[in-house]
Amino acid sequence: MNADLRGRHDLGEIVGYAYRLYARNFAPLFLIATVTIPLQLLIGVIQQGSSGDGAQVAASLLNIPAAIVGLIASAALIFAVHDATGGTAPDFSRSLDAAFERFGAVFKTSLLAGILAILALGAAPALAVYWLIKRDAAVDGQRNWWFALVPGVLAIYLIVRWAFIQQSVMIEARRTWAALDESAAIVRGSWWRTVGVLLVVALIQLGPLMMSSAATLLPPLASAAITSIVFALVIPFPVTAQTLLYYDLKARKQPDVSADRLPAAEQDVPRQGP
Repeated sequence: MNADLRGRHDLGEIVGYAYRLYARNFAPLFLIATVTIPLQLLIGVIQQGSSGDGAQVAASLLNIPAAIVGLIASAALIFAVHDATGGTAPDFSRSLDAAFERFGAVFKTSLLAGILAILALGAAPALAVYWLIKRDAAVDGQRNWWFALVPGVLAIYLIVRWAFIQQSVMIEARRTWAALDESAAIVRGSWWRTVGVLLVVALIQLGPLMMSSAATLLPPLASAAITSIVFALVIPFPVTAQTLLYYDLKARKQPDVSADRLPAAEQDVPRQGP
């Protein structure tokens, strides 16, 4: 794969390179994803093996540690993809070590983004009043009326705006507000394109996950095993594609210096004649 995986790419290239990267590094990426299997398996067995309220409560409580494990797996996958795109073979142990090392920053940043998005759900009326008072106020330089008039739209906008905070933490070693700011900066001006790419990636992974739902007809243990394994098989693809989109957006924000090279060179050439 001779392409610059950290450069600009269109939708087809992002999807295609994500598949190829996953296929070429299947063993370490899938092995990282398997850390999610034990808790997913346990939750599935509890949910399908009993219909009592106590079992459902226990399964709900297990969703918290499962989410934490999922966050660690996602962070490790981002680090592994970063290695792969830089020409270094991903390593299971090194990727997990990096995820554990930066887990505090990943957790705090994700928690901050989640709290702000939840607060934004009820912020539309306050934003409308603020915009009436301060006529030059804007969100990312724009006064989009639906932010202030349609409930929930601001939260959706912020979720997409901060879609790359984990990449910012794991690749750029940023944290909390700095990670939020970097993600917002690269998405600014490309919000709709980012939404489109993320939706396509989500639809691609939805197929195998929906097919695995047929396993609910099997006994609880077999059903939970199949669904948790399929989830582990699927998750490296969206993480890889989103990381490639992160590189793409960053590359598009870099100044194009090629147009300046010729004039700069011409300035260094001595003029002849009077």
